[in-house]
Amino acid sequence: MIRYLDNQEKSLTKDLWREAFPEDSEDFLDYYDQEKMSRNQVLVREEDGVIQSMLHRNPYRLQVRNVCWNVDYIVAVATRSDMRHRGYMRSLLIRMMTDMRAQQMPFCFLMPAAEAIYTPFQFAFIYDQPVWKLKENAELERISIEETGAAEECVDADAQQKTVQQIADWMQHWLEQRYEVFAKRDDAYVTSLLREVKSELGSLDLLYDQKQLVGVQSIWGREEKEQRLLYTEDGYSELEKEKPAIMARIITPETFVPVVHLKENAEAEQLTVCLELEDPLIPQNDGRFIWTLDHAGSQLEKLTGQIGTMEEALAQTEWENDRVLHLKIEELTQWLFGYHVPEVVKQYAGAEQIDVLSRIFLDEVV
Repeated sequence: MIRYLDNQEKSLTKDLWREAFPEDSEDFLDYYDQEKMSRNQVLVREEDGVIQSMLHRNPYRLQVRNVCWNVDYIVAVATRSDMRHRGYMRSLLIRMMTDMRAQQMPFCFLMPAAEAIYTPFQFAFIYDQPVWKLKENAELERISIEETGAAEECVDADAQQKTVQQIADWMQHWLEQRYEVFAKRDDAYVTSLLREVKSELGSLDLLYDQKQLVGVQSIWGREEKEQRLLYTEDGYSELEKEKPAIMARIITPETFVPVVHLKENAEAEQLTVCLELEDPLIPQNDGRFIWTLDHAGSQLEKLTGQIGTMEEALAQTEWENDRVLHLKIEELTQWLFGYHVPEVVKQYAGAEQIDVLSRIFLDEVV
């Protein structure tokens, strides 16, 4: 049986979590229970009353250009070791996507343990995570921030809250200046982040040049320390490398495309595309659509083939192939996130006028 657990049942997944992710400490599990389990959805497959497979839908509020979307980050995808290769995870992922489509969720994303696990479900990379390091000549003052629970230890709670707000405001501004897609930073986000890094014996440090806040850095890890994040103003850090990190899948194209529009310098005032999508797992996404774009946004309408309409004409097989843009759903995902332009898009007249998303930043861990 496949079902969502209620909040009282979610602790039943701990044994499977410990088996599947032995690297996670008990402190981290306690943090996850307190911070994520009250708000997330846990989908499981049970056999004989025992949880055999699970996935967790953790909600995030994403800023996407000038709008905000509620999007799920998929984590803790696991099946008991003695019950694998039976299609359990496939059944959970299909149920998850069916539910998300009913909710009109634009897309979902995850950080894969292995790319090959998710490509059969049309997930594709959309984000390469940058790894920055402080420049050697960056002489900065470092102030470590404790998580808000320290107020119980006679720390001034008002001052603590002001610091959390300062961090949230600085992060939000830093992201707005650089990226089009990112998780919104607010007090709750920063408070959760502080607890997250503390669960793995880490810290969150504010970096000052004189009295000006110029960066935030977090180092965490029990046996081996590693950098959880580093954001700085220009000139204080340098890029070491980038690595593929986040895969995504468009769930509801009609909800996604309004943020995509024509480029500012596009000659046309409006562009109409006959888009043919291939989606083997979400039937509503499979077929032909009319995609209409202008400088403010775009909309997508599935063809119905009604007599005497433009839809009927465009649906006819005798339409010249170069008038129809054929894409797999994973190709559409990578293109609209600005990660990769499919060859058919490069050859499609007018596609070069479309201003897809770019400058993605999704560095969430849980």
